[in-house]
Parts: sequence; structure tokens; C-alpha cells
Amino acid sequence: MSNKAAAEAKAKGNAFFLKKQYPEAIEWYTKAIKADPNDSTFYSNRCAAYMGLDKFNEALGDAEMCIKLQPAWVKGWYRKGAALMSLSRYEEAAMAFRKGVEYEPQNDDLKQKLEDAERQAKYAPKRFREDGSALNAAELAKEEGNALFRHAKYEQAIDKYTRAITLASTEEEKATYYTNRATCYAQLHHFKEVVDDTTAAINIKPSSKAYLRRGLALESLEKYKLALEDMKKVLELDPSAMVASQAIHRLTRAVNNL
Repeated sequence: MSNKAAAEAKAKGNAFFLKKQYPEAIEWYTKAIKADPNDSTFYSNRCAAYMGLDKFNEALGDAEMCIKLQPAWVKGWYRKGAALMSLSRYEEAAMAFRKGVEYEPQNDDLKQKLEDAERQAKYAPKRFREDGSALNAAELAKEEGNALFRHAKYEQAIDKYTRAITLASTEEEKATYYTNRATCYAQLHHFKEVVDDTTAAINIKPSSKAYLRRGLALESLEKYKLALEDMKKVLELDPSAMVASQAIHRLTRAVNNL
């Protein structure tokens, strides 16, 4: 294939990309690369298409090819940083963005990305369990959520728990992540969302924690009868739960006053 054919393949890839038809875009960008493997823009474009499909490792590989072919091209460093951010490799992402800023010190967008990566790196938790095995993507997202929660970054923690739910490999994992996200919603007084998430968790795996969290949310929504039922469930599962015992006395009075 000639360079003209490569350009035509790139143009077709761009057309599919604009329509968010990423698999087709990747197919045409790959044809362009085969025609001219030394053009960094083809790798950059395919990288963006891989990002659109959440194929972050493939995107990272293409970003690194951009840099290999054209080290001073800022877009390559931008692409690499973005892929690393999506892989939760924040320190490496910061290094990539920092390199881009070195080449273009006036690039405000790149500087903002660098700040974001450095901030995420600050809150990033450990990447390994105590036995030395690596956390999977869902577990890592959960740990990031936990770290953000400890710093009262509730909305950001919600985003991480949402990602954990999406990536969870088992229903039991999802139940845990729903309960964690519900705890964040409770801190923000978003009680309807608390009820939704704890109900999802209970439907998968009933637990005293989920029932307690839902009961408290229902009480805040003034749904006292339902809240009372949940608190009784808590005591069935955990007879030592003092919070539930106190809530039952409180809710019984509220129900009697209806």
C-alpha cells in the first residue's frame, strides 16, 4: 500500500471515529499503520479509538509507539498519560504529563492533567494485598474509593465505587461495593440513592450493614414502618447491634404516632 492508501485509510478511520464506531475506526487505523508504520498520527488516532472502547492497555501501547516515533510530540505524552490514568497508574501518568509539559510549558490543558494525576496519586492506595498478590481492577477501584472516603471526598469516592461495581467479577463483590457507595450517599444526605444501593446489595447478599444503612436512610425519608422492619432484620443478623436496638425504640414511637 502507498502513502496515499494510508491517508485514505486514516480518513475512513476518522469518519468512523467521529460516529463513535470505534471497532471500525481501529480496523482502518490498523490498515493505515500497515501502509505506513512510521506515521505517529496513525498510532495516536488508534490509541484514541481504543480509549473509546476502554481498552486501556492497547491504548497505552499505541501511545508509547507515538513517543518512540516522535518523542517531542506532546500528543503522544498526553495519550500515554490518559491511558495510564484510566489504568489507575497515577504516578506514571503524572510522569508522562510532566514530560509533555517540558516540551510545551504553556500548554494549560496538559498542566491541568498533570495536577489531576498528582492529586490522584496522593490518594491512591496500595496496589497489592498483604500476601503480595496484585489487586484486580475492581478491588483497586474500591481501595481508591476507600482512600477518598477517608479524606471526605465523597463524590469522588462514589465515582470509584461505581467503577468497582462495573468491573466486579462476582455478585458478592458487587454487594460490597453497593454498600460502600451507599455509605457515601448517606454522607451527602442522598437518602433515595442510599435506599437504591442498599436494596441492590441486599438482593445479592443480605447483611446487617446493608439493612442498617437502608433503615437509617428510610428513617430520614420518614418511612418509619419500612425502617422499623429493616432494623428488626439487623438484630436478626446481629443481635449485638446497639444502633439497631436504639433505632427500634425510636421508630416504634414514630410508628405509633402515625
